[in-house]
Amino acid sequence: MKKGLLFILLAAGSVCLSAQEKEGKTYTVETNRFGANWFISGGVGGQVYFGDNDSKADFGKRIAPAVDVAVGKWFTPSIGLRVAYNGLQAKGATPNANDVFVKGGTYSNGYHKQKWNLANFHGDVLFNLSNMFCGYKEDRVYSLIPYVGAGLLHSWSDPHFDELGVNAGLINRFRISSALDLNVELRGVLMKDAFGGKSKEGMAGATVGLTYKFKKRGWKGISTVPMVPESQLDAMRDRMNSLKNENDALKRDLVDARNKKPEVVVQKEVVGVAPRLVVVFNIGKSSVSKREYLNIESVAKAIKASDKTYTVCGYADKGTGSAAYNLKLSKKRAEAVRDVLVKEFGVSASQLKVDYKGGVSNMFYNDASLSRVAIVEE
Repeated sequence: MKKGLLFILLAAGSVCLSAQEKEGKTYTVETNRFGANWFISGGVGGQVYFGDNDSKADFGKRIAPAVDVAVGKWFTPSIGLRVAYNGLQAKGATPNANDVFVKGGTYSNGYHKQKWNLANFHGDVLFNLSNMFCGYKEDRVYSLIPYVGAGLLHSWSDPHFDELGVNAGLINRFRISSALDLNVELRGVLMKDAFGGKSKEGMAGATVGLTYKFKKRGWKGISTVPMVPESQLDAMRDRMNSLKNENDALKRDLVDARNKKPEVVVQKEVVGVAPRLVVVFNIGKSSVSKREYLNIESVAKAIKASDKTYTVCGYADKGTGSAAYNLKLSKKRAEAVRDVLVKEFGVSASQLKVDYKGGVSNMFYNDASLSRVAIVEE
């Protein structure tokens, strides 16, 4: 008996382990009202009686038809109660032709055949180990449900006997739909001095059947909240207090900023300082394009507002043309910018000097085209 119970618990543990890997979450549930989670089940199969002399007959010849009918209710996803009927017929063997229930001749070893109609009325406590150890999951395909109970066994055949019995079994439940399950039930019952015997007797059976679950069925699941260590809670409280203090400080700063009188900022204009001017030329050209005039004009104003002398220096792209050509081209570019400053925008020629460097490597941003320039600076 202990080995059987250990096997059931180990089986439940293995089922739960694989189920947890697939489900990922466990659930607690809200208890339903009394009218919810009722069910009715029925099944057919076979059963074997174990009496004083039954071992004298072949096991296969002692199998009798069996019928199961039960009505019950689940009070939680793990605990339920049911009242059930098991029975129909039982077969046995006896050496005495005058024993009870002798019917149908003898076996090959001379023992007389026994057969009688039998009913087992009992109440059981059901334990859904899958829900108990794995957490409730409404669409779980397989559930392992052992049960224990007690009841009354009655023989319908003459002479009538009534015996008390202890029942135990295992229901393998397979979900078909929200309302219907397929059940494979293994059961046993133990009796004392039953049906004419002189020692403890019992009966084992196996049936296959269906269970219909009445509405309201199922349970409302609630995700379980994991426990948080106290040290982690203290750290969270400290962080919350720190954030609260920072928030209070920001509120005070905001109030101060609102009450503070606006400051008048006087920006002094710097006169007489001209920014550096870079005029870009097309390849091989020394003529100033009109698009450069806007920049030249602003620099010209600053030069005229000062008494300083500025240098206009010309450059060419070293990678294009000979050194002599680039030197000549860079000079022309410097002179062209000087002429625009003087002739177009009225800068005094005495404030301008001309210089030229010939061909140079990339001056700006590693771009050869930006070496084709003339630069005006102090």
